[in-house]
Amino acid sequence: MSVDRSNYPNIPPDFPIEPTESALAGVQFKLSVVEEAGMFYAPGATPSEVAKAYEACEDFAQQMVPYCERKMTELHLPHEEVLAKLLRGIEQKKWVSPAQARWVVARTQQLLGW
Repeated sequence: MSVDRSNYPNIPPDFPIEPTESALAGVQFKLSVVEEAGMFYAPGATPSEVAKAYEACEDFAQQMVPYCERKMTELHLPHEEVLAKLLRGIEQKKWVSPAQARWVVARTQQLLGW
């Protein structure tokens, strides 16, 4: 599914936009959509929902910077190992989707300059 990124002006182009799956009861075929500002989107992919998810993930990445610096110092691990442990931890806790977890780790790496 192609996403028109022009509908998401303040969202970085690498941030994952992931519609949530939905099911509608009944015999007739149905299409689950959400209207926002006169446009229709898949559930979970409206500009306001994506903006909220992006803000949460950006905040998460900002919080991971001092955490990663501390872990690197305490455990004497290379950058790659710290980031791999971070990704595994986020994925295990399921705080965000797998694609968002990868984005958070990539953004954390970018913020750290690693």
